[in-house]
Amino acid sequence: MASRKKGGPELADMKQLTLFQLETPKRQKDRHLEHHKKVLGQFFTPPSLASWMVKFATSFLDRREAALDPACGNGVFLKPMLEAGFRQVVGIDVDEKVLQDCERRNGSCERLQLRCANALWLLPELEGQFDLVATNPPFSAKYGRVTEPALLRRFELGMGRNSEATEVLFLELCVRSLRENGVLTIVLPEGIFASLPQKRVRAWLIRHTTPIAIVSLSRSFFAAKSCALIALRKPSSLDEHVLLFHAETESDLSEIERTGMKKQVADLLEDMAPLHHLNQPDLLCVFPLQPLKALLKEMRGGSTEYGDRRQFAQIGIPFVSAKTVTPFGIDLSRDGRFVPENSAMNKPQAKTKVGDAIFVRVGVGCIGRTAVVLHDDETGIADDYLYILRFRTELLLPEFFALFSQTRFFKQQLERFKRGTGTVTIPQRLLREILVPVPPMSVQRKFAEAYRQLHERYRNGLATADEIEALVAKLGRVLRGEGSAEEVR
Repeated sequence: MASRKKGGPELADMKQLTLFQLETPKRQKDRHLEHHKKVLGQFFTPPSLASWMVKFATSFLDRREAALDPACGNGVFLKPMLEAGFRQVVGIDVDEKVLQDCERRNGSCERLQLRCANALWLLPELEGQFDLVATNPPFSAKYGRVTEPALLRRFELGMGRNSEATEVLFLELCVRSLRENGVLTIVLPEGIFASLPQKRVRAWLIRHTTPIAIVSLSRSFFAAKSCALIALRKPSSLDEHVLLFHAETESDLSEIERTGMKKQVADLLEDMAPLHHLNQPDLLCVFPLQPLKALLKEMRGGSTEYGDRRQFAQIGIPFVSAKTVTPFGIDLSRDGRFVPENSAMNKPQAKTKVGDAIFVRVGVGCIGRTAVVLHDDETGIADDYLYILRFRTELLLPEFFALFSQTRFFKQQLERFKRGTGTVTIPQRLLREILVPVPPMSVQRKFAEAYRQLHERYRNGLATADEIEALVAKLGRVLRGEGSAEEVR
């Protein structure tokens, strides 16, 4: 069976890895972590994804002596590493319960050794020992940041910092655990590859590895937006090519080498997220493009209160929330809450008016949804999940923009600018940079009138999803020069 023995924390011989039980009395924090996967940052990897990651990574290896998963959980990476023929496979995890499950899954195998410990403390013993490291480390959560000074000092990415995200230190641990020309395959939050504060992490990564491929993973894989990185343990050359790919489902993974985009490392210094590069705006638009900021008179955020000051009433000023913003326009009946006129919830700066475009700035399923306030009875106090856009109507009609926000052209750009892993959002400064086609006013008026007519049908309970989809499809064809606005009725 797999080696699983009690022993001291020092690791004298990698071939004698043992299961180490911590003897320190458990704090409330430790007990909390043992019982809550979400707080531990545990997002267990689908077996098919783990198998693909190991298979793809090992295709770049010349030798298969030793492999490691320093956050092995239930062992989903260990099994394919054993099947790949590594002579020694090591699994380490802080959670003994999932290690027991891991042992049951893998049964009797002398090549597999398991240890219960926080692998971050084992950096000196693990360094430079492995041909392959394959893992999905814990993501930072409530207790997910490392704050122990003695531990932070062991890592280049933790040195001089008061705290660091768990996944960042695990990334460094994994890289440093590899032998020269060893291969890393790891799941990380998309923010590591995209967010501005993580630019220093990306710079460190490029100094120490050569990325082979970065795969964007849809939320069908994990609740948190994630990417899989495959990288070689050697410093990057800026002219090296990296394969970028997006997998919506598991079946897409087989297409990476055929349909992935290749970019030079030099092009990835600012942003390594695949969707940033794959979702470039469609260049087939036949109309001039302007950044949204050039078309606006004003953009402001909605506002609300929380806690005891968050009060609603049976009558008052309608509350405009994200659920009231539909593809057909504003529908206040979908929320039905009212703000008392004399309460702190009545925010004058968040009051909407006829002609405003209401933009949902946050939420996996609804971010980017836009609707125009067309009637007085659709005005209200906008929630802080919303932006209020007021256009220079001599340049762009808000109804045209509401339809444009439903096109593939717009959604491609939105993917580039979204931020966050669990709850995604788009800051005002980035939304202002989105490119908007500006057709002649005669074309805009055709679509604006069609939007208004469809909104009236919706208010009367007559509009269907097929109608709005057909109208958006017509707009897409017109933007590509494949149709005429005269089609719009």
